[in-house]
Amino acid sequence: MDYDEDELNYRSEEGEEEEFHEDNLTNEEYELLHQLLPKLKLQLKDYNDEIDDYNLKESLYYNYFELKPTIEELKSKYKKSIATSTPPMSKLAQLAKARAQKRQQQQQEDQTSPPVSDDSQSNPTPSKPNTKLSSIAKNRANRSNESPSPIPKSIAILDRLSSSSNSPSPTPTPSTRHIRILKKKPIKPTTPSHETSTASQFPEVEMKDVEEEPIIPEIIFDITLDNSILSQKPSNSISLFWFNEGGEQQQIKRRKLQDDDIFKQITNINLEKITQVKENFTKPSPDDEILQAQKQAFEVDLSNLTISNKEQQQSSDRKKSIVKETKPFKKIDLEKELRTNPNYTKPHKSFVVIGHVDAGKSTLMGRLLFDYGIVDAKTVNKLVRESEKAGKGSFALAWIMDQTEEERSHGVTVDICATDFETPSTKFTAIDAPGHKDFVPQMIGGVSQADFALLVVDTITGEFESGFAMDGQTKEHTILAKNLGIEKICVVLNKMDKENWNQTRFDIIKNQLTEFLTGPEVEFNEDQIDFIPISALSGNNVVKRDESIDALNWYTGPTLGSYLENVELANKSENLYTEPFFLSVHDVYKSTGELKVSGKISSGYIMAGETIISLPSEESLQVNTIKEAKKPVDFSISGQLIQMAFKASQLSNEAVEQIRIGDLITKLGSPARTVKKFIVSLHLFNMDKPLLVGMPFILFRNNCQVPARVSKIIEITSGKKKKKLLHLVSKQTAIVEITVDENSSLPLTKYSDNKILGRIVIRREGVTIGAGTVVDF
Repeated sequence: MDYDEDELNYRSEEGEEEEFHEDNLTNEEYELLHQLLPKLKLQLKDYNDEIDDYNLKESLYYNYFELKPTIEELKSKYKKSIATSTPPMSKLAQLAKARAQKRQQQQQEDQTSPPVSDDSQSNPTPSKPNTKLSSIAKNRANRSNESPSPIPKSIAILDRLSSSSNSPSPTPTPSTRHIRILKKKPIKPTTPSHETSTASQFPEVEMKDVEEEPIIPEIIFDITLDNSILSQKPSNSISLFWFNEGGEQQQIKRRKLQDDDIFKQITNINLEKITQVKENFTKPSPDDEILQAQKQAFEVDLSNLTISNKEQQQSSDRKKSIVKETKPFKKIDLEKELRTNPNYTKPHKSFVVIGHVDAGKSTLMGRLLFDYGIVDAKTVNKLVRESEKAGKGSFALAWIMDQTEEERSHGVTVDICATDFETPSTKFTAIDAPGHKDFVPQMIGGVSQADFALLVVDTITGEFESGFAMDGQTKEHTILAKNLGIEKICVVLNKMDKENWNQTRFDIIKNQLTEFLTGPEVEFNEDQIDFIPISALSGNNVVKRDESIDALNWYTGPTLGSYLENVELANKSENLYTEPFFLSVHDVYKSTGELKVSGKISSGYIMAGETIISLPSEESLQVNTIKEAKKPVDFSISGQLIQMAFKASQLSNEAVEQIRIGDLITKLGSPARTVKKFIVSLHLFNMDKPLLVGMPFILFRNNCQVPARVSKIIEITSGKKKKKLLHLVSKQTAIVEITVDENSSLPLTKYSDNKILGRIVIRREGVTIGAGTVVDF
């Protein structure tokens, strides 16, 4: 019977014990190990404290972190430690110890043995070789025997200093000459033997090489000092206080008082500062003042205390720094430029590709770029080889848009990807949005940059039904697109070649989606919806149509490319000169001293040199440059995706964090506001549970998202009306007050001022539950 590799490896390791490794422990085992380790060390301290930490930890691990069996195992493995011998002493220490033992032994002999006769002193029997120190001591003893007269009190200064008051009998001190001889010739003690006694472990140094020198007799004299003259003479010398043994005490006391007047403090501080310091130290200290004020605070009568709103009025009337408008760098005639400049005469359209995951959105985008010549065949062939090598040959075109390793390995778009391309008649900005439900916030950011949407559906039997189900993303994406301002949608029926271009299958999907898109949940008009069958992988009916396929003869509509070029959108230049300028920030970063901000202009226009204001930070900045499709321009108008550059030095503390994704950029005098509370006309979708007052959710305005909650239900405009307005249920419409989280703020406009920035969407637990329009602040 054959076994796979996993079974063989498993059986080969059955009898082996798992090796201990601290990195493989769980968090609970790691904490328990380090809690027990100090206790284990403490209990083994008296037994053996030389066991390393690894063996201690390993023993704890194999004894299931129990102290008692661990201690027993360690005591069985390791012997009890024996006190180690002291390390060998240095030669100097050995010599000092030998001298001390010699001296102690000699003192004991002097105390116990009778006096030695002159004969024995003159002819001693050497039991050991004489050292230099012993010879000096012997000479001193001989000299003391020759002159047995008592030593006077005024002994030599050197002997007085060297004599020890603690020793029971005075020991002779070697002369300075012998000390010099000892310093000149180093003493080399031999290696001590372990068999000898303690006294013989430090051998005596033999004096064979040292010549015996005659001992010079010391001159003993007495010095007496008379400081009477010094104490009587008026002098600044401080020697008076050194030699104070003689003289009259009254004269010395009088001299000390005189010298106190002579010696003064030396300082470079002038007299005025010294006087001021003295005055300051006579006042109470700051701590004393605080303690006194605290004490008085409890003694004041508070019965007639009133609160004055003067400070509040001053803080509310505090004037902010005045922001001055700046003129454009160039004087531009907008009407003339829009009529004659080819950058503005050619229409610019932006669309977002939405739909359920794996519907073929990224493949469709790659096909469009390849068929329009934006991506060459060499790049596509390279992607085909890479995708086939990874076992995902059908993802080659999708990899044109999905360029990150994560997106390619999982086959799922994670973030929005915007691409600019141009045809002979139109400029396009194509935005590929992720289809997975976990990336709906990124999809919302993509929809907020688009003029219309391409809803891609998978027509394969079973795949469309799963994407159109309640938990599919087809419905949620269309609801979000409508409520974020999309007024035109084209349903792209992909993978029709897998259904052999079946017209019946096309009609079934078309009827289902038309009913849903025009229903009360989405509310598109029929003239706002179009349906086009395609095959993104083969490219049929994307940009070109393959006339050789007879199964598609029933379709008489345009190709997708033709639709994109000819779709009619609302005229953006009707109110261009009067409507306020708004741009929602989609990206912001700092580069070489400049702050660069990109986003889509929702309304109005902007020129290089003008001053803008960022909300909610209220930073005022002057526009240095404007770029559209990476090309510098002098101005930009509504509907365009642009990048503006500012000097970073204009920011407060030059912090890029002052402007964030989702912020609103406008001009002075715009109707936009940064709010904490606002009134919304809210329509709710299907919900699993009712929306209670105070229940938190995530609120989206364009690509800005903040935590919020319904703080008050003002009125229910549809469904059953109740006396107590405590919650809202599915498919109800109500006027509510929404409060943003206390740590956040939301820049927005009323729906009447801007139909894009005045819309909101709310999501709870990963599901879109409602949408609405801002009525008032």
